[in-house]
Amino acid sequence: MTTFHDAAYTMAAVTATIALYRTLIKKGLLTREEAARVLLDEAVARAIQAEGQGTGRTDAEVNLQSAEILKFIAEKL
Repeated sequence: MTTFHDAAYTMAAVTATIALYRTLIKKGLLTREEAARVLLDEAVARAIQAEGQGTGRTDAEVNLQSAEILKFIAEKL
């Protein structure tokens, strides 16, 4: 897979996640604060995991990017 495909899949996942969370919030099944808390908790967990991985530089970079994406989603809710 190319870098372009990786970015496209990531963007599709971000878009789907935002749509899902917005729908859950709109239907009253999830509060905005709960959604943001869940996403930020996951971002922190991924960042900690990335820091703990000393050998796999590529994996650590992916985890840090995942954390940034989750923070972005939480801000958009």
